Amino acid sequence: MEEKTKEKSGKGRIFLAILLIIIVIVLTILLLIFLLNKSDKKESIKGKDKDKEEITDPVTPVTSKYELNGGQVEDFDLYFLQLENKKENKIYSPLSIKYALLMLNEGANGNSKAQISSVVGKYNAKKYTNNSNMSFANAIFIRDSYRQSIKPEFTNKLYEKYNAEIIYDSFETPNAVNTWVSDKTLGLIKNLLDDIDDSEVFMLVNALGIDMDWESKFVFGGDTYVSYAHEKFGLYGADHVTHGKFENNNSEIATMEIFAAFNNYDIIKELGEDNIRKTVGDEYRKYLKENPYYLSDTTDAGINNEINRYLDEYINEIKMNYGRENKSTGFYLYTNDNIKTFAKDLKTYGDTTLQYVAIMPNGNLDEYIKGLNAQTVNDIIKNLKELKKENFKDGVVTKITGSIPKFKFEYNLDLMNDLKALGIEDIFDQNKADLSSLTNEKNVFIGDAVHKANIEFTQDGIKASAATMMGGLGAADFFDYLYDVPVEEIDLTFNRPYMFIIRDKATNEVWFAGTVYNPQEWSQDPDYQYYNY
Repeated sequence: MEEKTKEKSGKGRIFLAILLIIIVIVLTILLLIFLLNKSDKKESIKGKDKDKEEITDPVTPVTSKYELNGGQVEDFDLYFLQLENKKENKIYSPLSIKYALLMLNEGANGNSKAQISSVVGKYNAKKYTNNSNMSFANAIFIRDSYRQSIKPEFTNKLYEKYNAEIIYDSFETPNAVNTWVSDKTLGLIKNLLDDIDDSEVFMLVNALGIDMDWESKFVFGGDTYVSYAHEKFGLYGADHVTHGKFENNNSEIATMEIFAAFNNYDIIKELGEDNIRKTVGDEYRKYLKENPYYLSDTTDAGINNEINRYLDEYINEIKMNYGRENKSTGFYLYTNDNIKTFAKDLKTYGDTTLQYVAIMPNGNLDEYIKGLNAQTVNDIIKNLKELKKENFKDGVVTKITGSIPKFKFEYNLDLMNDLKALGIEDIFDQNKADLSSLTNEKNVFIGDAVHKANIEFTQDGIKASAATMMGGLGAADFFDYLYDVPVEEIDLTFNRPYMFIIRDKATNEVWFAGTVYNPQEWSQDPDYQYYNY
């Protein structure tokens, strides 16, 4: 009996062992099937991703220190000033370049768009109203044979968002583009392009121009002498375009003189009216005794009457000095140990007021530009003083003298290489450019980027354009007693290389930026013959 029980127990253990083996085998098979299926799925997904990568490259996130936000002068506006820092006359338009990039961005996708968007992504372009003194325009020129390849969604966006003209042309010559640019820059840029490449199929173009008078012109032949009655102060101004010297320039240059005076010295308050009457009265009495022929009544009573009459007139006249403001023209200024700044408003045209801001460092301009940033420029603008007596030191007479040179020049920006250095690269590479929102065709890229600008700065105002393809004298008749007055002098002579911007005062949008290293020579100034007497 016991042997049978052992036999059954042994058979039971064998059965369990076999069952466990079967379970292990089944689980192993199921695991293998699971792993094989998972592997197949991975390969399938990889295959799909591979196919997808062949269609569109993954977009690489891009950030830029030059990203635009608006509302103030930005690092982008100064970027080209720093990149092409060649110690020469220079002008370009950040605003024109921004618009060209915005329009291009509408047609870009993938990395091409990411690179452009890293700069212009948050920028909201203001629409400017054209008039006879200000022109702003956008256009896309399309080769006739390429008409069907440009997506209508793209051209519609250009028209709706940027008021861009859609122009079709044979592209046999650059005449259509040059004529349009000349018209939109008020005739200031005649020939943007010398020729058109045979492979050129479209051109995105922005053009702008200004021909504006100063809000307050430089005055010549007007009140060129400022003096204050009975105070030792005199300020002489030129009555014509002047000439001076400029650093590293052996020739005389044509300049416009600037001067202003603000009398914040209250001499009555400082010295006391009774003290002034006694001092001046005593001196006048001595004078009358030495020159009695000026008196009709030489008695003591007659002398006293004449002295009292004179003193009453003297006090009234000297009281009028306090608070006097004199200027040759309207301007703003800011100076410190490192720079001189002169700013001047142009007339308001439409709803736009532009301001010229010149900044001259005490050291080398090229070194100053290297270390410059937008915050510095914005701080300078914030600290500009308007010509009002309350903006100048109390208790002194402020005397401002100086001059700023006339100039006229043009400049061609190396825009394509500058944009590449900015990080906008793929759009110029045939193998990487993605303009799929612009055209149906493949392998379309931007083969060139052209930016030309010019400027004329004179006593009358400013002409500039850019295109991207892509006092009274009062005193007694015969006697005067002059008081010394404390004078604080500010020198605003621009006689070394300096930089400038022309900005929209309302939005801080920079229309133009540049440098002046070689101003106009006096002998070459068209006003030279007129004023050379």
